[in-house]
Amino acid sequence: MVGRLDDERNIRIEKAVLLRERGINPYPRRYDITSFIGPYCDTFGPRLTEASATLEDRVQLAGRLMAKRQHGKLSFGQLEDQSGSVQIVVANETVGYENYRLFCELIDRGDIVGVKGTPMRTKSGQLSVRVQTVDLLTKTIRPLPTKWFGVKDEVAVYHDRSLFLTMNPEAREILIRRSRGIRTMRDHFDRLGFMEVEIPTLQPIYGGATARPFKTHVHALDADLYLSISPELYLKRIVAGGFFNGVYTICKNFRNEGIDRTHNPEFTMMEVYRAFWDYEDMMRLTENVFAEIFEQVRGTTKVKYPALIEGKLTELELDFTPPWRRATMLDLVYEHTGIDANSMDKESLVAAMRERYKHGELGADGEFYSENTWGGLVQSLFGTFVESNLIQPTIVINHPVESTPLCKGHPGDRRLIERFEPFAAGMELGNAYSEENDPVRQRELLEEQAARGRAGDPEAHRMDKEFLSAIDLGIPPTGGLGIGIDRMAMLLTGARSIRDVVYFSLSRKK
Repeated sequence: MVGRLDDERNIRIEKAVLLRERGINPYPRRYDITSFIGPYCDTFGPRLTEASATLEDRVQLAGRLMAKRQHGKLSFGQLEDQSGSVQIVVANETVGYENYRLFCELIDRGDIVGVKGTPMRTKSGQLSVRVQTVDLLTKTIRPLPTKWFGVKDEVAVYHDRSLFLTMNPEAREILIRRSRGIRTMRDHFDRLGFMEVEIPTLQPIYGGATARPFKTHVHALDADLYLSISPELYLKRIVAGGFFNGVYTICKNFRNEGIDRTHNPEFTMMEVYRAFWDYEDMMRLTENVFAEIFEQVRGTTKVKYPALIEGKLTELELDFTPPWRRATMLDLVYEHTGIDANSMDKESLVAAMRERYKHGELGADGEFYSENTWGGLVQSLFGTFVESNLIQPTIVINHPVESTPLCKGHPGDRRLIERFEPFAAGMELGNAYSEENDPVRQRELLEEQAARGRAGDPEAHRMDKEFLSAIDLGIPPTGGLGIGIDRMAMLLTGARSIRDVVYFSLSRKK
């Protein structure tokens, strides 16, 4: 197989040499077009409604030649770009003998070509271009796979993205929907008066999330730095600087953790902060921004998605129309496990878990239960038995205080905080708080986390003195929200794996 591909590659290289000998540059610098192919079809399709109809309009298109077939002195091709596909009709009597011969002998499937001609419909009714001039724009030396075979090998799908995009219009549509979703999100925040800002990717102290970081070294400073695990602390420092009307960023984050269907070490996050708001305001913002994104990209807030239900892949209709269901973490744990953790202290909760789950579903007896806190046990119950069952969009509110040191406590229960996470299709989609702005309380919470780090917890980050200095300066009451762009894109596109929406994801090479 490799030998045959090498032979085809050499043949194409020889064709490029022959073209140059004829005075034709197989790699010209530019080419003028009247439109991309999709707009061409949108413009002339409605004007050409009958078979064999023609127009005198002059058009100039360019794209990759995805198909080519010759019938004597008449040839047909399929020209494609990111916006669409159209048939081209190349006739000997129209383009002339020499040009027709060049098209048949020296231009191959996969080459990038430009055509000048007029709009037409064939006898069969297919919208086409009657070609008068063919221009070779790029002579490709790598042959495309046969269309009926396509690109199915996993290594090719995830490591040869250029080929995969070339051969799969559905893959290109995923990239387009992701881009439109991000643009719609930006438009939403801009209309509300938020300002987009940037935060550093290389940071002297990582923070803003519970995660293991990537570490690097800057030789010019002789200093160890970390890739950002979250933009949170930097954005709050900007709020402290007086930007009360709202700031947001869309950035890359890096967490040196596992790789699976919903996790990649490099991922894209949107985070937004607004002074004088709390987590209730952020709940409404979450619902509204998701609804607008789905309306703009999919034309509806109700979309089909292949969710995993009891181990079986099932296509469900997800409804992102506001308002979403809201439920406390404790209520959801009771709903799915029968354990009323809300009415129990740690000892009672441990006893209930041991009685209800005797076979170690939550970990080894003894160590897991004895070393964890009440809040840690609640989170374990939620993660094990609840998350995957949250199919319809749901806002899970009021998490245990152990889950983050950056959030305001719940006024009605000191064990809880004003935090929520949106879920859909069994996936967490984001994270939000009423932000802690009491400088004394914030310092206490971060000192506790730093102590866990010194004790060996690799995910507990060190004290960020510059952040604490900003809190000391004063941050107004503030609501914060982070949304995972990649998981949002999965829902927008129906992708089952984050690898399908992160176009250059990390994975082991075979």
